[in-house]
Amino acid sequence: MGEMGAVILVLFIAIAIIAVVVNQSGKKGQKGSGRGSSRMTRIYPSVFAGKPPAVLGVPEGHPARSAAERLEAGLGPDFEARVKDRVLKAQPRLRDDEWNWLWFELKRYFLMCALLRHVPMYSTRIDDVWHEMLMFTWEYEQFGKQLSGSIIHHAPHAPGSKPEAGERAWFDWVYGELFGPAAASARLWGPFYRTPLSKERIAELHNWSREQLLERRFNASGAEAFADLRRAVDYLIDRGSSLARASLNRDSARESSVRDAARWGDPAYMTGVLSGALFFASTGSDDDFKHQMEEAQTKEQLEANSGGVGSSGSSGVDGHSWNDGGSHGDGGSGCDSGGGGSSGGDGGGGSSCGGGSSCGGGGCGGGGS
Repeated sequence: MGEMGAVILVLFIAIAIIAVVVNQSGKKGQKGSGRGSSRMTRIYPSVFAGKPPAVLGVPEGHPARSAAERLEAGLGPDFEARVKDRVLKAQPRLRDDEWNWLWFELKRYFLMCALLRHVPMYSTRIDDVWHEMLMFTWEYEQFGKQLSGSIIHHAPHAPGSKPEAGERAWFDWVYGELFGPAAASARLWGPFYRTPLSKERIAELHNWSREQLLERRFNASGAEAFADLRRAVDYLIDRGSSLARASLNRDSARESSVRDAARWGDPAYMTGVLSGALFFASTGSDDDFKHQMEEAQTKEQLEANSGGVGSSGSSGVDGHSWNDGGSHGDGGSGCDSGGGGSSGGDGGGGSSCGGGSSCGGGGCGGGGS
């Protein structure tokens, strides 16, 4: 073989090697971009890029602001770092921006637990963080007692069980009354305002007394123990009663539209922007609900409340399908305050353990007790 032939052979071998390397790199990249088996697999990470707002996003002057400040103080950076360390051991690829929103939304959930009698958990990703937090038994117990006077009981539901669809709407309403919308929030919880409030719940808000609502729908023991929780609960009761009255009266008179109802937010705090639309649309037929809620929202609101995946829903985090009219996420657990109706082993408000659920950290044991 001549000198020229040897050069050509060397070039051919080099090109072949380069082709093999490029091909293998491409396959590895495709494999890495696929969905993993983990429940905390990242999807659309760009929505988590922004920094969560201070004080849980509760506006200054809002009746729940003081409780939010106490909650933040009770979950300092040291406790957060310890919980995060446990989560990262199970999920080493979790990004810091995702963690910030997971921790932020769990704290928002705890504030709702301090105010309501029962709050289903609609996000497996946030629930995973909660599970790791429960490992710090003493610190978690002290946090709950300092926030609302008793442990925030983790109450897993029976396998395959789902919260009632109307409970998701109740969650959405209270969440919107306390916090401003963000696409990252909806990406973790599932889209907001896809489920109508039950007509029975609206009737309760319209007809029941303050004392009845406090005992049956809110965390009565927490409100009794802490003045700031009582102010926040009273605010929610007043708002709910007012919205129920307005939606029922306007619906019967046929003088309003969902666009008018969309103006029934609280101008003092710029929260509850879509509460009026939710109540008004819920008084009509379930078939019209989706259209009316989409009509009431701006393009920006639709994007934020759907998690940036469009108004029709999409495959979300956790691998669950977010469809209209149902519960979003698996709803596999929740918190129970017991509303002050029973006393638990911690001396606080106790826990509500019906419906085949079990409570951790206090008042009752195994399923169905």
